[in-house]
Amino acid sequence: MQPMYNPPSTSVKADPGTRFLAALIDGIVVYVPIFLFAIISYRLVILAYLIALGYQLTKDALPEVGGFLGGQSIGKKLMKIKVIKEDTGQGIVGDYGTAIVRQVSLMIPIFGLVDALMVLGDERKRFGDKWAKTIVVKA
Repeated sequence: MQPMYNPPSTSVKADPGTRFLAALIDGIVVYVPIFLFAIISYRLVILAYLIALGYQLTKDALPEVGGFLGGQSIGKKLMKIKVIKEDTGQGIVGDYGTAIVRQVSLMIPIFGLVDALMVLGDERKRFGDKWAKTIVVKA
C-alpha cells in the first residue's frame, strides 16, 4: 500500500459543514445564472448550462483571475478551504484532469448523493477525492 500524504501540521482537513456550505455557494453560482438566462430566452439556457458544466467540472483547477480563484472554486474561496494533492500537498491549479476526476462522481444520479455524504466519515473524503488522490483542507 502506498503511503498517504500527511498534510503539514499547519494544514487542517476542512470540516463537513464548511464543505457543504462551499458546495451550496457553488450551486448558487451555477444555477442562478441558468435560471436568469431561462427567463430571458430558452435558447440561452443551453449556453448557460454548458458554461455551468464547465465550471462545475474544473472549478478547483481554475487559475487566479484578478486575485480571485487560484485553484479554489468561488464557494471554497469564500469558505477559506482548498483542494490539495495527497502525495505532494500542492494545490491543483491548472490540473484539469484531477479536477474533473474529483467531480465526476457527483454527477452520477443517486451515487452523487452518497458520495457527498462521505465527507461525514472519519476520512472526510468523497469517492472523487479518493479517485483523484486529493484532500480538502483549510486554506
